[in-house]
Amino acid sequence: MNKKKPLKQSSSKVTIPEKRKRDYHLAFLFIIIAFISIIRYRLIGVFIERDEGEYAYIGNLFLNGVTPFKDGYSMKLPGTSFMYAFFMFFFGRTDTGIHFGLLVMNAVTIYLLYTVFKKILNPFIGLATATIYGFMAIGFPFIGFAAHATHFICFYSAIALLFLADFMKSGKQIKLFLLGLMLGMAFLMKQQAVFLILFAGLFLLFYLKTEKKLSLSEIIKRLLLFSSGVVIPYALIFIIILCTGQFHTFWLWTVQYASQYEGVKGIDTIGIYFKSSFVPAWRVYNYLWIMALAGVLVLFWSPYTRLQKLFVSGYIVASTCVLCSGFYFRPHYYVVILPAIGLLSGIFIEFSIKQLKGQIPVLKSYHTPLVILSVLVLITIFNNGDYFFSYSAKRIGDIAFWGNPFSETRTIAKYIKENTNDSDKIAVLGSEPEIYFYSNRRAATGYLYTYPLVDQQPNNKVMQQQMIREIEQNKPAIIVFCNIAYSWIVFPGTPRDIFDWGNTYTHDNYTPVAFVDFFKDEGWQFFWGDAIKTRTKQPQSFMIIFKRNPDKGSLPHPS
Repeated sequence: MNKKKPLKQSSSKVTIPEKRKRDYHLAFLFIIIAFISIIRYRLIGVFIERDEGEYAYIGNLFLNGVTPFKDGYSMKLPGTSFMYAFFMFFFGRTDTGIHFGLLVMNAVTIYLLYTVFKKILNPFIGLATATIYGFMAIGFPFIGFAAHATHFICFYSAIALLFLADFMKSGKQIKLFLLGLMLGMAFLMKQQAVFLILFAGLFLLFYLKTEKKLSLSEIIKRLLLFSSGVVIPYALIFIIILCTGQFHTFWLWTVQYASQYEGVKGIDTIGIYFKSSFVPAWRVYNYLWIMALAGVLVLFWSPYTRLQKLFVSGYIVASTCVLCSGFYFRPHYYVVILPAIGLLSGIFIEFSIKQLKGQIPVLKSYHTPLVILSVLVLITIFNNGDYFFSYSAKRIGDIAFWGNPFSETRTIAKYIKENTNDSDKIAVLGSEPEIYFYSNRRAATGYLYTYPLVDQQPNNKVMQQQMIREIEQNKPAIIVFCNIAYSWIVFPGTPRDIFDWGNTYTHDNYTPVAFVDFFKDEGWQFFWGDAIKTRTKQPQSFMIIFKRNPDKGSLPHPS
């Protein structure tokens, strides 16, 4: 019986697949989002301030069916107030509901920034951008716990950049329309977002011309698609304004007065604004500012493509322009530039590791960038320990807004609620719209802010007379007069009709029921009823709560 010959062994070598490196970036990101969200939740009860009060009151009007600019005047477009209405609809018409909405939106923004810059550059740059933005955006120097319009700009611009990245990958033209639509929404949040629109348009032009090499007609078609998305949000608001007969008010506030408000200032004034806001931010985050500056210096030596470098440069310039528009440099204005700070810091970290890993072998580790980012996170947590973990929400608000009556407006609002009907109207002579929101009472005037009345602008006297007429026609049950510098900011030489009238009108028709006095060393103190006569010290600021006299046509009040 013949034996079979054994099969000949193959001489080819067996290749063992290389073990895939685990990507820890997403896990790191979710830990960061969870940590920041926990901190935001701890601060959810911080009382709202003036800007938030304006957005909240107008947002509440929207929920009650009142159209924009009808009963609340503002030089800001209504986008942020619509977002407040959205938050309040789902999370409750309270300050905590608003701040919980901010918490959710901030978490989404962090994730979007990671995704955007992961697509445009690489996962580590995306993670660094998102992480540093997240920790700085909640920062005390930027009043990060408050739901300012700048947070909403970051949210919508992050969505827009994601559509831009998707367009460059897929070429689908619907992405261009959505890119424009989201930037149009960012513009509704705050007009200064126009610089981000210009950046996106110019970058698209460069990309379509030099990278895709399209013909002029094809480029125009795509830019028109992008532009149509940009215009739609504003066009819808414009149509609503026309249909409701509020065009004159809309144009006066958002175009005429807004352009005068953003007028050129002297270099000394600009320096004061910048120093007062940047110095506190520098003290807490100096290491990140330095790294971001270094990122600018090494950007063009980094191994990115020409298109990537152009995108980063354009985004940084546009974000800086949004911050600098008007040269006010208020603390919360910096939020719009924080993604760029994170982006540049990530670029510097990555560049430094690549340059030094030849001399320092340990830097060759795949995890080195994450270790360095973790160290930055720990430094940030250490620098903000009391703010993150110890201080109560009330104390944080008091420190941030010392000299302003935001905490006390809750007590004032409680009194108004208990001594008026739901149908009663009230008036605040001063810029404290949070009183309207907290009391859940309609304003007897559309002037939620009184700054324009005493600002150096041509319509100040006309505005004062209009506010006077509206209050006299509506006969508010309660008037709160605010003798607070921050509530008026009176410019020299401006008309004083509103003050002369206010003194006479309240004397003839109202009785003071409480004084709220501010002393630099003691804070705010309430004097109710007969206790008013015990006031002996001259306060630095004060408020008076007036109740309409019964014989002057005030409405009946519940017992």
